[in-house]
Amino acid sequence: MCKAAHCFQLQFGAKCSYPSPFPDARLPFSRNLVSLVSSTGAGDEGGKDGSEPGRELGAAQGRPAWTWPGRTAQLPRRRSLSPLERVSSLIPQEMLSQEVMDLQQINQEPGPKGYTAVSMPSAPTGWQAPSECSWHLPQEEVPGQGDSACQPNPPNREVPFKPGDVVLVEFRRRRCLELQKMFNLVKDGKLHSQWGMLSHQEILGHLPGQIFRTSTGFKFILRRPSLEEFVLLMKRGPAISYPKDISAMLMMMDIGSGDHVLESGSGSGAMTLFLSRTVGSSGHVYSFEVRPDHYSNAKRNYQRWRNAWEVAHENEWPHNVEFINKDIITATDDIQGMMFDAVALDMLSPQLALPVVYKHLKQGGVCAVYLANITQVVDLLEGIRSCQLFLSCEKILEVIHRNWLVAPALRKDGSTAPRVKPQNNVYNKSEDEQRKDGTMLLEDNGEEEDSKPFCTIPYIARPHHEQVSHTAFLVKLRKFRPVQLYSTAHNSENNSKSPWNCED
Repeated sequence: MCKAAHCFQLQFGAKCSYPSPFPDARLPFSRNLVSLVSSTGAGDEGGKDGSEPGRELGAAQGRPAWTWPGRTAQLPRRRSLSPLERVSSLIPQEMLSQEVMDLQQINQEPGPKGYTAVSMPSAPTGWQAPSECSWHLPQEEVPGQGDSACQPNPPNREVPFKPGDVVLVEFRRRRCLELQKMFNLVKDGKLHSQWGMLSHQEILGHLPGQIFRTSTGFKFILRRPSLEEFVLLMKRGPAISYPKDISAMLMMMDIGSGDHVLESGSGSGAMTLFLSRTVGSSGHVYSFEVRPDHYSNAKRNYQRWRNAWEVAHENEWPHNVEFINKDIITATDDIQGMMFDAVALDMLSPQLALPVVYKHLKQGGVCAVYLANITQVVDLLEGIRSCQLFLSCEKILEVIHRNWLVAPALRKDGSTAPRVKPQNNVYNKSEDEQRKDGTMLLEDNGEEEDSKPFCTIPYIARPHHEQVSHTAFLVKLRKFRPVQLYSTAHNSENNSKSPWNCED
């Protein structure tokens, strides 16, 4: 053992198991010890290699390993302040020279795990670690850090506009939606409006949500429509089921991925699209429509959305809808032997179709009915009573949405009104003269530049003057099985001759 290693062992009680590169020289070791391990990470913990604390590790690999008898390695302590640091801490900061400030900045630069350049441990003087070894500080394991490496990063789903995309263009001016139009993107197409023309070639290759200028200088924002906007702007035949009512019906039916749903009354395909998204690729929707023109329109809208989805998301929309051009009352052969998790009816006389679909609704399933008038609700409940169907009416509701307008208060000339304290009989002549002279700068849309400080502009908050009022009544019917207290032959014979039996 060399003299340096012997002195090190006598002073600290640690064992050093490597030959000294300087046998005749004493090596000054630092008290801030660090562990020396291979770059592959092997031998970080002595317990994993079958060794015990206090033994000599790494002698076979030809590298040093210091261990403390009976305890594990601890983090190094920060050394005491130097005389320069002590004196500089007593002198005001503005009186220090630039050299001293630069030295303080170098010493306070953070290292790994919060160590500074002053407190970083040092290796033995004159010793060079082998190529397979490296000095490193003990690092704490962050909870969940190992699992994060296995989690894939979210994919980049920013897909630019391509030919075949369904694009929604909007133009707003003075808090009003002047233009909202949906069109298919083609290479040689053009968008014409009273605010100017925009070529489709200028749109291709750009990301959605950008602003484009028309030939007359107006600003249009172009993006891809959501399913709600697509349903409201697509080509209609009959009146559609509005998204606010569809969402309530989906909550009533409580359906999800893998469910099978029966729909009567395809209409324009609005309810069908939402049902298709809800049941997913493992579910299925059977949609009946008696009119051929409505049947063709619903299929066309459904296919248009599938094509637009494939272009925008670069994957296929599930093909889980089967359109049937037939009346549900006479379609017993088409649904023979099928059981459905839920039923959606949007027709004039749903009480006529209930005896047919009742047999194919699972026990405890929900039948959601979309009706426009309250008299239809009365006829529906009377039909259930007269046919003695075991359906309980749990809920009858209508969905009302109230849109609100919250925006800065504007004058008639389009300028923003100032926010002032309540005053009586005060006339500001300077502002009135500015309005008459036209010295207030306005943008193209008639609003002032947004340069005023925070909380200096008054706001208005009131219900919007354009409101969507009543659209439909939604009825929630649930199939149940009654409890039979007793059954006799006389009662069963009387029940078969009952005038309310609709099986005849």
